[in-house]
Amino acid sequence: MPELFNDPETSDEIVIATIGNQKNPGQVVEILHRPGQGVFTTRGIAEHFRIKDIAVPQALMLAEIHEMTGVVSYILERIATATELNLPFRYEPEFKMGDSKYNLEESGDYMLLTRKD
Repeated sequence: MPELFNDPETSDEIVIATIGNQKNPGQVVEILHRPGQGVFTTRGIAEHFRIKDIAVPQALMLAEIHEMTGVVSYILERIATATELNLPFRYEPEFKMGDSKYNLEESGDYMLLTRKD
């Protein structure tokens, strides 16, 4: 997929959800819809954890919004736990959750989350 996500700040965005860390309420991550770019992204992972935010293609997120928000929450829990334990965190390029397999690959300023079919 081409690097569509190089402009992290754009006026063409809608906050659709906010996820807060229960143990550290100052750590808030937003899920944004960027229809002009055809993507949903997180905002806050880079700020709080010094790693790239996540992008999910619009078609995948809209078709499976409950599943995909669960996947993003799972990743956020892993990041927060590693930080809490003072352990390094790196995105796994491939992982499984439930019956589905996922990929995370670098794409500009983001890690692009896709589902393997």
